[in-house]
Amino acid sequence: MAEELQKYLKRLLPTVEGLLSIIISDRDGVQLVAAHDQAPPGTLRPPFLGTFAIATEQASKLGLGKNKSIISYYSGHQVIQFNHSPLVLTFVATGEANTGLIYSLEEDLRDAVTDLQGAVTVL
Repeated sequence: MAEELQKYLKRLLPTVEGLLSIIISDRDGVQLVAAHDQAPPGTLRPPFLGTFAIATEQASKLGLGKNKSIISYYSGHQVIQFNHSPLVLTFVATGEANTGLIYSLEEDLRDAVTDLQGAVTVL
């Protein structure tokens, strides 16, 4: 299942200009499945990926309900992360990439992430 998902992620990368990486990780930032194309090295490390779990937990305390996603803009890149507890879906792209198109890819990946969620939860 992981190999097929990785191939699918690699096929998705060129569908949005500037999309550099798609990562499915656990809450600690450990990558389970990923596809990369020149992603900034720091964005692939567990400490960076694991920070989302803390940020989404804090955002959920604002009284607006459970946080579903966070979009972060940096000097030359953007990071879009989705909460699929216990998993995190992360997109890394250039600053010029179309954020809305990247955001819509989450819908395309939802079923695959749900299947992976079930496998991780069983373990």
